[in-house]
Amino acid sequence: MKILASEQVQQWLAALPPETKRRVRRALRDLDKGRGDIKALRGELDGFCRLRIEGLRVVYSQHPGQIIRLDYADSRDVIYETFLRVLQERKSRKSE
Repeated sequence: MKILASEQVQQWLAALPPETKRRVRRALRDLDKGRGDIKALRGELDGFCRLRIEGLRVVYSQHPGQIIRLDYADSRDVIYETFLRVLQERKSRKSE
């Protein structure tokens, strides 16, 4: 399985403190094997899943050819609202 990360996820991961970064990287290796605290999202985020790492969340999508795309990452308290705004902005740019 191949994991691709958006620019936002790459920057977020780079800014994490070392110990937190290790925990996230370990969880991403487990995700590659289909393990971890994973949940399919519903409603407006249908088609995405989340990986929970303590108080942090990574929203990702699965694609054909064994590809996982890490779409957005942040703390639990803001991730879903922020990611919804990002998706809405993407949709409005595409319709212009």
